[in-house]
Amino acid sequence: MKLDRLKAELEKARQKAAEWQARIKDIERQITEQENLEIIQAVRGVTASPEELKTILGMIQSMKELPQSEPKVKEETGKNEEE
Repeated sequence: MKLDRLKAELEKARQKAAEWQARIKDIERQITEQENLEIIQAVRGVTASPEELKTILGMIQSMKELPQSEPKVKEETGKNEEE
């Protein structure tokens, strides 16, 4: 019966999807592990005291938090403030 074949095909597709999802999670885990290893190697390669390293990392973090220099738009007029 065609319905039985479709149901079997659906179940097979669900199993394959589950396998691919598990594979995706495994690959993402491996990527994270490799990124962490690279970070650790880079940190160990720095010849600085832990306090100096903390200061350096804090400076890097604060640079990432700075807002991008984009022209601001006035809400009421829709024109740039620079004009």
